[in-house]
Amino acid sequence: MDLSGANLLLPLDPSRVSKVIGVAGNFPPPGDRTDAPHPRWFAKLPTSLNPHDATVDLPPFAENFNFEGELVIVIGKAGRHISIEDAPGYVFGVTIGNDWSENTWYYEQAGVEEPSRQIAKSLDTWACLYTTIVSGLDYSDLPIKIRVNGVPTSEGRTSEMINRPDWLIAYFSQFVTLLPGDVIYTGTPVLLPDTSRVMKDGDEVEVEIPPIGVLRNRVVAMDAGLFPDGSSMKIRSAR
Repeated sequence: MDLSGANLLLPLDPSRVSKVIGVAGNFPPPGDRTDAPHPRWFAKLPTSLNPHDATVDLPPFAENFNFEGELVIVIGKAGRHISIEDAPGYVFGVTIGNDWSENTWYYEQAGVEEPSRQIAKSLDTWACLYTTIVSGLDYSDLPIKIRVNGVPTSEGRTSEMINRPDWLIAYFSQFVTLLPGDVIYTGTPVLLPDTSRVMKDGDEVEVEIPPIGVLRNRVVAMDAGLFPDGSSMKIRSAR
């Protein structure tokens, strides 16, 4: 079938996705094999899901807006207390994702003067997914390559993860039931020397996992809305 003229959308219906979750810091710095018995989990919202070639919203007051290209696991059947050995049987397939974050807000160091951790991860458009979910692919040693405006910024392999995908599935299922359509972002490789994750209006990010494809999205400044000067976070509640 010729798809050259087709506009491919998300491979999942967001209204049928129960959970969009992921882990931070799942690739060690070069030469360092750090253990993480309890990964740093976070959650995004299904409304954050955003397709290939779509634009990504950049808030006017975001100063540390970052990309995080990674392998994404899509769950195929419900399960809890899943073993590491059984985890592959719960995977529908894998795809490419880009988990966007405002990482200054994420740590909430300014308290109520800035948006919270939830906002820092869950804006609409901030969970990009490629058009295709690939089933039956061995995801234990896949290359991940990230480019910004055509320049390589990050490279790694899934075999270098601190916690591999099957372990992540088993871990999370000890606490929370996984359901069909759940999406797990598994972590992004560390930056190459002399590169940055900080994004500006117009930047284009490509995330390539060669057996799957290339996810591409462009950053676009969003309307200032309630923050017309682009600097103040404070809003007085209406009374």
